[in-house]
Amino acid sequence: MSQENQWEQFAQNFEARNNYVVGMTNIDLLKGELRAFSDPGRLLELGCGNGTYTQCFLDSASEIIATDISEEMVRITQERFQSALNVRVELADCFQLPYQDSAFDTVFMANVLHIIPNPEIALAEGFRVLKSGGRLIVASFTLHGMSLIHQMLMRYRYTKMYGKKSSTAIKLTPGLASDMVSAAGFHVETCRLIGHHVKAVYLVACKSADSHRIS
Repeated sequence: MSQENQWEQFAQNFEARNNYVVGMTNIDLLKGELRAFSDPGRLLELGCGNGTYTQCFLDSASEIIATDISEEMVRITQERFQSALNVRVELADCFQLPYQDSAFDTVFMANVLHIIPNPEIALAEGFRVLKSGGRLIVASFTLHGMSLIHQMLMRYRYTKMYGKKSSTAIKLTPGLASDMVSAAGFHVETCRLIGHHVKAVYLVACKSADSHRIS
């Protein structure tokens, strides 16, 4: 099954499925971190799904370009934000973005980096489209740092909703996330685990004036 089709089939109730897998309390905690992010400016979101986390930047971003590879996800998210004047939802491949260099102040990826094949390509594209001084936000739920019983429960809920995980999926840790982002040329400003029983990696990195992409 292609990467697009893998998620296309879940588009109609994607948010409800994720609420079940992760839990509303944990999602709200992550949303709180994202809402506290200051001055995102012109923001590009990669893998927006149905807009669960897009809404966190509605009041702070001057413009949001929310993208996904799934046509059905894009359609649903367009309907969700049809009255939001600062949101545009577009079909785009994170491995080959249709945007000019240095076009955005912020690039945001929620629950993307740990599930896609070749995440280094998506990070390179994010680096390319960011302005100097622009920031990258990565947020991904992870089994890392969770107790064995809560890992087992989350695996059960995920399998019930989505089936077996993709063979390309990785367990993202703060250390791994920092290494991946640094290798793409970013300067990591913060990277930590948040959450109680369920954990998420939260990372903010900068494309500073002396940043350079490592080939």
